[in-house]
Amino acid sequence: MRVRPWAALRWVVALLLAALAAWLSLRQVRWPSVQTILAGASLPLLVLALSTVLATTIAKALRWQALLRVCGPPPGLGRMLRLIFIGQMGNSLLPARLGDVARAALVGPQTGGGFLAAMGTLLAEKALDGALGLLILIGLALWTLPGVSGDEPLPGWLRGPLVGLAALTGGLLALLGLAAIPGRPADRLLAALTRPLPTRFQERLRRWLAGLGLGLSLLRRPGDAWQALACSAIVWGLAALTNVVTLAALDIQTPGWSTWLVLVTGYAVNFLPTVPAQIGLFEYACILALAAAGVGREPALAFGLVLHLLVSGPPALLGPVSMAAEGLSWGRLWSGPLEDTDGTA
Repeated sequence: MRVRPWAALRWVVALLLAALAAWLSLRQVRWPSVQTILAGASLPLLVLALSTVLATTIAKALRWQALLRVCGPPPGLGRMLRLIFIGQMGNSLLPARLGDVARAALVGPQTGGGFLAAMGTLLAEKALDGALGLLILIGLALWTLPGVSGDEPLPGWLRGPLVGLAALTGGLLALLGLAAIPGRPADRLLAALTRPLPTRFQERLRRWLAGLGLGLSLLRRPGDAWQALACSAIVWGLAALTNVVTLAALDIQTPGWSTWLVLVTGYAVNFLPTVPAQIGLFEYACILALAAAGVGREPALAFGLVLHLLVSGPPALLGPVSMAAEGLSWGRLWSGPLEDTDGTA
């Protein structure tokens, strides 16, 4: 297989970032202290943390069902869970979050509008997550955090992700609003912009955008929109609870705001080009976030290692099981999910 130059460059950047993050995470670490913290972890609390991770996945499945209703009756909760585990496993093993593309391709044949409509629902999902993440960041900025960057409410390294998240979320929310406007002014704008193109390209582009627009038309169904928003709030709340329980399991004392800082820092890492499973970057993000709360490097690293295992473990174990239940092989799953981008997968 030929490797495109941009793909090779992306892997080089990802490896350099992972190596740098791993070096920053592990330098000057007293490993006996890390081992002592890990050995003293509370097993019942770790089991509770794992249960909140699984509950978060259920909330994500319920949210995706609500988002898919704009395209017709969604699959049952069991299949939604299987597809999400497959997607999470793909995101851990493949670059550019291709696991999300895979789950859209898998649900597309059973969805009105096909693959592109399913991708539209995933964009709506990211818009909701981004909006809630942005609200949390704004709340942290308004919250007086003692000992963080002098008199400033947020660490300086978080300003860039805040701006990037605001821009991305604003763009996605604008797409949701545009798809919900009656009369489809977007169609008229697209017709004007594509008029110089050959007719066959105009028609294909319109079909593609019609499929995406269907998946993005969440705001046309207020009941489903409120349900998806409520599920998103539950997802973020359960993720924060996972952090709280994991910190308690390792007997790490931190102020309450640090739980949310860890959460949004980990979310921002998702937008960086990373190696599979975010090895190195995830742990360094936890160290940065907890350092702002006055936590030492050793307990912060122990927390990052345990939380990474809790979050990555279920997809690694249940992803292959879900593939078997769906009758999928690795080759079929990752080769050519966009065979027909006119609307089917």
